[in-house]
Amino acid sequence: MHRRPACTVLAGALALIAACSSAPTGGGEEPTPTLWTFEEFAWYRWFNKVSMNSTVGPIVVGKTVLYGGTYGYSVMGQETRTSRLALLDAATGQARWRIEHDGTWGPIVLHGGAIAAMIGDQVLGLDVASGVQRWAVPLRARTLTAAGDVVLVAERETIHAIDPTSGERRWQARSTTDPATAGDTVLFIDGQTLRAVAAGTGAVRWSLGLPVALAYPQSLQGEHLYLLGTSSLGSVNIGTRSLEWVVPLGGAPTAGIAVAEDTLYFTTQSASGSYVFHAFDLATQKDRWSRALDSGSRVTPVVMGSLVATAANSSAESVVALSRSAGVLAWSARTGSVPVQPVLKGGVLYVAGQGPNRIYAFRADTGAPLWSGRLWGWPMAMALTEDGTLLVGADNLTLYAYRTN
Repeated sequence: MHRRPACTVLAGALALIAACSSAPTGGGEEPTPTLWTFEEFAWYRWFNKVSMNSTVGPIVVGKTVLYGGTYGYSVMGQETRTSRLALLDAATGQARWRIEHDGTWGPIVLHGGAIAAMIGDQVLGLDVASGVQRWAVPLRARTLTAAGDVVLVAERETIHAIDPTSGERRWQARSTTDPATAGDTVLFIDGQTLRAVAAGTGAVRWSLGLPVALAYPQSLQGEHLYLLGTSSLGSVNIGTRSLEWVVPLGGAPTAGIAVAEDTLYFTTQSASGSYVFHAFDLATQKDRWSRALDSGSRVTPVVMGSLVATAANSSAESVVALSRSAGVLAWSARTGSVPVQPVLKGGVLYVAGQGPNRIYAFRADTGAPLWSGRLWGWPMAMALTEDGTLLVGADNLTLYAYRTN
């Protein structure tokens, strides 16, 4: 019996998928502006795929992009896990180099011409230009942070400062939180003490006792370091090295905080499980307004001119845009749950939805849908390149590039 070559069948199937994913979506929307796709493990999808949901990037490096991840697949009943990383040309999606490792990728950070990446139980130092490994240190990083001329590795209750060129350990300090950075100063909490140390040497520059209501640094905006507790929000002025205020929230913040002018925007969840979106006035330390939500999301609110957008993952209308002046609903949209940070560019809000597994483009002022495109996996991350290309990574280790100009 004549059989068609497997490669011919596979090529035809991939072509059909590509055509479907970029076809017009109907309802007056424009065709999906797909620029290119990059599939690191294209043929594995035809086996019994078991995604490890561990992806790296996309991380924009000038005119290139770092992308990869860890993939699980089964061939003839044997499960295998492979981790890969590639540096891609941002204009074409062509790989400049590829590397492969055993183990699972963890956090990754860029520092000049070096990449620091956790794989398994160690942190590797890789050369950006070639992907060549320069060093390895046996640390299981919770987070990696570039600060001054070092890379900070947060492991258990210790911060290690690593030279990104040689992998030499410069200093370490006890910390009960992940670090925040302000130039060449590293900020972290040890118990109930906020410490500020020099990034290069670890020398203590100043310290400040904190009330028990505050537990970890959330974000730094100018000279204001915002700190959170289980149900409290506080601010430390790192210029005057003083605690400015602490207020109870009635619930725990569910994700990041967006800052616009004199207002903070965030969502809290109470002990009873209810969600509230807040517009918090920095001058009075009180809500300017608040609005109940059906659910929350781990993404940070997006300020869009006179509107602010947030996500409510369990709601049918999972993206909600509210007026910044009074919290009045301006528009909402169905996208499925929103697991990765939406991106705003040129008056367009880009949202990756899990469930339908699609990328959506909405007019930020009206919510009018402009286009959408199919993702053949759960969305994991989004980024914009210098020339405005939108990159969306999915858990099948496919990177999608779309034109936004």
